[in-house]
Amino acid sequence: MSQIKSLAEQLKYKLEEQRGVDVTKDADDLPAHQVMEKPEREVTATEAKRIAAFLSMLQDFNMDGQEKMLIRLDKRTVAQLKQLKVATNIDMTRVIAFALHHFLKSYPWLNNYISQTLKQMAHELD
Repeated sequence: MSQIKSLAEQLKYKLEEQRGVDVTKDADDLPAHQVMEKPEREVTATEAKRIAAFLSMLQDFNMDGQEKMLIRLDKRTVAQLKQLKVATNIDMTRVIAFALHHFLKSYPWLNNYISQTLKQMAHELD
């Protein structure tokens, strides 16, 4: 079986050479110390302060509404929200409400646009 695998690797290598593609070794062929070469990045003191301040803002965000709404999120976003919940004990709903509030505050013209569009639609219905 290993002879078949090595023959297939040889054919693959020759085809890649003919095409002019850079030939790279598979991760299986690399020694273990070369595969896991990416060191974890350490968080600096200023980044730690920024993270703590941001998480504090999230926890202190006033969420007094009782309205419920069904939203759809992709798997990646849900996974990130779940990880955030486990890591910081901040609820997903709070994160989404905070993000929307911050988004609308960052683009104040959007509220005016929505109001104007709704007024136009109301006049068209009359």
